[in-house]
Amino acid sequence: GAGIGLPSGTQLYANLLNAAGTSVIATIPVNADGTYSFNNITPNTNYTVQLSINQGTVGAATPVTALPTNWVNTGEDCCDNAGSDGTVNGLVSVAVTTSSVTNANFGIEQLPNSGVNVQPSALLPSGTTQVTVPASAFSGTDPDGGIITSIRITAFPADATTIVINGTSYTVATFPVGGVTVPTNAAGQPTQTITVDPQ
Repeated sequence: GAGIGLPSGTQLYANLLNAAGTSVIATIPVNADGTYSFNNITPNTNYTVQLSINQGTVGAATPVTALPTNWVNTGEDCCDNAGSDGTVNGLVSVAVTTSSVTNANFGIEQLPNSGVNVQPSALLPSGTTQVTVPASAFSGTDPDGGIITSIRITAFPADATTIVINGTSYTVATFPVGGVTVPTNAAGQPTQTITVDPQ
């Protein structure tokens, strides 16, 4: 993707840390195009670079690694543009020799935004009647221009006895801790049937 230094208008900082990642050696704002550089670095030394909205203080402990709301880390790589270092955490190890090191890169992504759709009220059906939740009750947008492929129902709905998603029935006791992922169309509307038995 294109380089960025101000996701959602928030300044990012590259903090140069000791090899253990526990204290700040140098800090610099990331440029608007996503580039950054440190000068006068001790050769033949191992460092860690941190990407965060929290600017470090030279000589102090490492600040919290954080991104703006609704942004996440997707990977880090140094220094061959070949992939990820395997731990997605906003930190990358850099071994400096006697030559300049380039392409200590970070990947970040803005998450899609869920829509807010208030549904009209209806009379409570009797017994254990399942009521279909219309697909139009769900929506979302991807600010990066991507396509939404799924939504995650994160918690059991309040005031419900059961929820049935694609034929699987859940109660408050059996609803998965991590929620249920449902495939969607590009508008963020589920392509599987969702029904609820209200209390």
